[in-house]
Amino acid sequence: VEANIRGGGEFGPAWHQAGLKSKRHKCYEDFIAVGEDLVDSKICTPKTLAARGGSNGGLLMGMMYVSRPDLFGAIHCAVPLLDMKRYHT
Repeated sequence: VEANIRGGGEFGPAWHQAGLKSKRHKCYEDFIAVGEDLVDSKICTPKTLAARGGSNGGLLMGMMYVSRPDLFGAIHCAVPLLDMKRYHT
């Protein structure tokens, strides 16, 4: 399953803007909702649900690891940008 959460560019500028800055939490809520739906639909269990993300998706995986460890049996957090206070462009 590929979760097209708000903040991505897949559905145009409005979709992208809907997950930025003060609305960043919407990206995390969207991803959690996808995971919960997979479990509720009995497609998988939390034990068999895995998530993978890299770079900015690694930040998402870090957030899932901290906020919903009960929902995922495995998280692959690749090349994450986790310390955003120290990140410089």
